[in-house]
Amino acid sequence: MRALILGFDGASPRLIDEWIDVLPTFRRFKEEGIFGQTIPPLPAQTPVAWTTFMTGKNPGNHGIFSFAMRKRGTYERKIIRAEMVESRTLWRILSEEGKRVGVINVPMSRVEEVRGFIIPGFLSRSEGIPCPNGVRDKLRQSFKVDKLVGDLETETLERVGSDPDLFFERVNQITDEMAEISLYLLQEEEWDFFMAVFMGTDRIHHFFWRHVDRAHPRYEESEYSRLVKDFYVKADRIVSGCLNSVREDILVMVISDHGFCPVHKEVMVNNYLEELGFLETRDGRIDLEKSKAVSYGYGDVWLNVRGREPNGLIDPGSEYEATRDAIIDGLRKLRIDGESPFKDIRRREEIYWGRRLNEAPDLTIVFNVGWQAARSLDIARKNESKRYVNDNPRWSGGHDGTHDPTDVPGFLGILGPGIRGGRQMTAHLWDMAPTILSLMDVPIPNDMDGRPLPIAATTKRAEP
Repeated sequence: MRALILGFDGASPRLIDEWIDVLPTFRRFKEEGIFGQTIPPLPAQTPVAWTTFMTGKNPGNHGIFSFAMRKRGTYERKIIRAEMVESRTLWRILSEEGKRVGVINVPMSRVEEVRGFIIPGFLSRSEGIPCPNGVRDKLRQSFKVDKLVGDLETETLERVGSDPDLFFERVNQITDEMAEISLYLLQEEEWDFFMAVFMGTDRIHHFFWRHVDRAHPRYEESEYSRLVKDFYVKADRIVSGCLNSVREDILVMVISDHGFCPVHKEVMVNNYLEELGFLETRDGRIDLEKSKAVSYGYGDVWLNVRGREPNGLIDPGSEYEATRDAIIDGLRKLRIDGESPFKDIRRREEIYWGRRLNEAPDLTIVFNVGWQAARSLDIARKNESKRYVNDNPRWSGGHDGTHDPTDVPGFLGILGPGIRGGRQMTAHLWDMAPTILSLMDVPIPNDMDGRPLPIAATTKRAEP
């Protein structure tokens, strides 16, 4: 069986269901196939989630835990790039089994030697259109492009507050161009597996979630409410156009890596770590060498461990465990206006498993809906009025703050031969790769954490 996968980063299953009457293609998934949710990993961040999708592994095995990673033996962090993924990807596995693949704009995809082509997406270092010359030449000839723009430019994101109309104009323009190129390659190239991801839903929801979620304290129905809904109609038409271009005996999956929830308050985690006695400052800035614990801005908490950090203060073993316990106890007691911002504080081994577990944060703070971590390593000065909480964060929608994956599920829709219609299903993102391999009659590598969903007629595991 061949497979067509269409991803819409951050698309909300709740909004799709709410607007199903104006989304006839999504309604078809609900009536004729599988219609449900994906559960992202923790944290539900784009690079973590899509890497989980493409490897079939939890972060403890694929090693991507956030937008940035600690440089071993230092206090420094470096931005995550697709080239840091060491595990074999879904398309690499398919290619090694003789399948032809086409991959367009998938976050954390990178240039790989495959049968077919890959046009990398968000967080890849690749420039231009780094795919086989034949595909590159076709795109240059047909679309006059030397670079595929699959996401918004930084300057547009920075101007969204002052020029929201430009924001929507660019989101729609980029999405239309991506859809046109994807449909062209879908029709022109030979493939057994084809996947394209569209980023617009994520970018829209971060800034305009309060215009579509009535549970948001700052909910406001406006022209932007209509524009968000219109974008989902556009997504529906993109799926329809692709469906109409392929035969009915093909597996079609529409998926998002996570959804969204309201965000209206940010917590300055490092200020509380200082108050609890775990963090030290010097000249108004965090002193990493003299602090026992620090958060880098996504609810992650890192301890200063002797033998691991350059100037470690905490001995591994009993002191390490006692320090984690004390931080958890202190943060759980925190109340802001009588409310706890934290849903849970979890040790890394309670979340992940695998060979790269030791690269994960020592603790991860899970925020209640409405709250998120401040996105900075900085610390507010003691005389500042908003030392602990920012009541008006830039974003009104969040998912990576860090939120419970069950509070921000993604969308899942599947159509294909032999799939019984009208089924609701919830599945982990690490189950997607083995499910696709199984349906394509390709052995599932034994190092995958996921398992094929019970829609597969046959399931093969690779020999040990």
